[in-house]
Amino acid sequence: MWKIYLIKMEQKTRITLKYAWVFGFILLGIILNYLNVGGSEFVGFTSVGSWLIYVGFMGVFIITLQTIFKKKRQTDERMEFIATKALKITFLFLIIGAFVLMIIDGIKTIIIPYHMFMSYMICVLLVIYFISYKFLIWRN
Repeated sequence: MWKIYLIKMEQKTRITLKYAWVFGFILLGIILNYLNVGGSEFVGFTSVGSWLIYVGFMGVFIITLQTIFKKKRQTDERMEFIATKALKITFLFLIIGAFVLMIIDGIKTIIIPYHMFMSYMICVLLVIYFISYKFLIWRN
């Protein structure tokens, strides 16, 4: 009985923290817009503050959908092992990729905006993790 109550409290605390985090983004975006900090164009938005407000509202939307359509998931040791192994493979690709990128940058300077570089890097890491996870599931 107490265990079920604690699990429900833990879920409520987690959801509350998620909402607090995205409302913090919205509040920070409003403050940055009000103080006119970061007023140049940023990733297609008029300012960094506008981008933070957009990200905050998208976070509210995603968290709300996650809480409405939440499924009961059961994880076992095999799934955790595969996820950990996929994470190790992704980290190895990050280290090797950073090394190769440093060598390429030493030969010829890379001229790409920092925000675009980070966006591409995050997308590549997510794709590598997804592919390695699916491959490890298929292999086992």
